[in-house]
This record gives sequence, structure tokens and C-alpha cells, in this order.
Amino acid sequence: MVPGAPVERYVAVQQLPDVGTDAFTNKEPFTRQPGGRAIFGGLLLAQAVSAASATVIPNFHVYSSHATFIHPVTATSKERLVYRVERIADGRSFVTRVVRATQGDGDRQSRCVFIATVSFQREDQVSAGSNGTLANVLDYGPPLPNLNGLGPDDISEDLNRQILAAFSGPDALLRPPSFSEGGAFDWRPFGFKQAETPWDCRVRSFVRSQEPLSDSIRSMPAVNLAALAYLSDESLIGIAMYANPKQVGKGTRNITMAATLNHKIWFHDPHVRADEWMVLERSTSWGGNGRVLLRQKTWNLETGRLVMTVEAECLLRLKPDVDSKL
Repeated sequence: MVPGAPVERYVAVQQLPDVGTDAFTNKEPFTRQPGGRAIFGGLLLAQAVSAASATVIPNFHVYSSHATFIHPVTATSKERLVYRVERIADGRSFVTRVVRATQGDGDRQSRCVFIATVSFQREDQVSAGSNGTLANVLDYGPPLPNLNGLGPDDISEDLNRQILAAFSGPDALLRPPSFSEGGAFDWRPFGFKQAETPWDCRVRSFVRSQEPLSDSIRSMPAVNLAALAYLSDESLIGIAMYANPKQVGKGTRNITMAATLNHKIWFHDPHVRADEWMVLERSTSWGGNGRVLLRQKTWNLETGRLVMTVEAECLLRLKPDVDSKL
């Protein structure tokens, strides 16, 4: 049966018995994913979560992923990508896995391209009681941004596509800061806030899986959390471009290099559903030395609870004759 949503295929991995017990690879060819020669970093994040989850018993759920991108992964390469999972710790309440992704023709030529530490917590340590929280822990989080009564149905489904078209020309001020051309998620942008200082800029969107997840895996936390890991990297670096339009230039013509270096995710709700509406807000806090720091907060629209926090450090270089103060 064909999965119900594209993101299900994107995050899926399969075991490689010929490599080892805890070795995995992408289930679908990367050439079928959106992007150019180098594959989208969100795929690595999501598939690392999927691979690590496959080595953990079902009553443990991932609560964080701290990843480093080391080398680009070529989508058109015939060399397979291998995720090797190392079982660092198996405790009664917490489990830790390290995932190393390598690409190459055989062990002798392969090199590490990505590494992630993925952490898990036992189910009865993360939810209890009628309100889904433990009685003996702190329980708080920032509220939803003010939506001014706006909902996803108030925004055209084609608006994201229209923004992409408007920003794609050579004379466009910027390419869109928080949306991807891929079909994994349905983005409904709203609440753009531009300011004199980059750290005061905000970009917001309603977002959910482009299609409902299939019935067989809709309630599987590992798949939903891997899907959110994919979501966390979609055009995230764009917020730094949006916050610095003069330096970036029309059509981002002053940018010579942009790539994610380090990416951290905290999953706050193991039972989040990727095919339910969420509210996503992105901002940037710092830029210097050719790097920028980005932040993303994601809430469940219905409950108003924070479900994911993301911080990323990205490489963003400008042409030598451009004022690089961000």
C-alpha cells in the first residue's frame, strides 16, 4: 500500500543486514526528493531519528536531536548513504543513540557526512494523568503568538506558491524565508514582521503535512517526530536573509554560500501529529564570522502547547564588497 503522505516516504529507512544489525539506509531514492545535487538536510535529520528509533523499544520516545553536518551528501551519487547507530546508553528512563551517516563505495572509501546524538525518554516519564502531564514536574511553555483570529482556512492554499513565484525572479528582493518547494508540508504563511534590527524580525506560518498520514502509522510517534525533524530544516536559513534584506540583495544575489552547520531539536510532545495544524515562528538572534544563529518555535494550533523548539547555526557568506554586519 502506498503511504498516505509524501513525508512518510521521505523519513523512512530500511535495515542493511549486510552492513550490521544497527545499520540503515534511505528507503526511497534521494533523487525523488526535492532539492538539487546535495540532498536536503532535513532528510538526514529525519532519517537519523527514524534509524535511532528503530533500535529503541516502543515505549521510549525521542525528545532531542543534536546534529552536525560535516560534508554535503550528493543525491545523484550511486554511493549509498548508511546510517550506523551506536547504542551509547540504555537506562530505565533514558536512552541515548549516536547516528553516524557515511557515504561512499565500501568502508574503505566511505566518509562520515553527518552525525547526530538522539535522546529518548520512557513513555510513563513524559505523560500521565487526564491532562497528559506528570503531577510532580514543572509544566509550562510560551503561549501561541497572537493570531488576531486568523486560521489556516483564511489563507489561500496557493499563497505559498504565489510567494515562491514572486520571489523567484532575478529582480526579486528576496526568496521566501520559510517555505520549501517540496511537497511534504502545506505552508500557509502569515504574520511577517520586519524590523530595523534583525533580531526583532519574525516569520510565521500555519503548517501541517501536505496529506494525511496513512491510518496504519498515524499514531506512531517515531514517524510523526521524524516528520517534524524534516519540517524543522525547511528553508530555515531564509529567516536570516529576510531579516537582512540590504546585505542579501535582490534575489539573494550577494550570497555566495549558505549551509547548515549544527542543528538542535527539542521535541516537547511525543504524541504530536504531523498532519494536524501547527503554528511555526522563526527568528534570528545573532550573525557574525560568516555564521548566523536561528530559532524556531512550533505550537499545536488546537491545544496551544509548544511541541518543538529548534536552534540552528548556519554558514552564510556574502560577497567581499558587501557590508556583512547582520
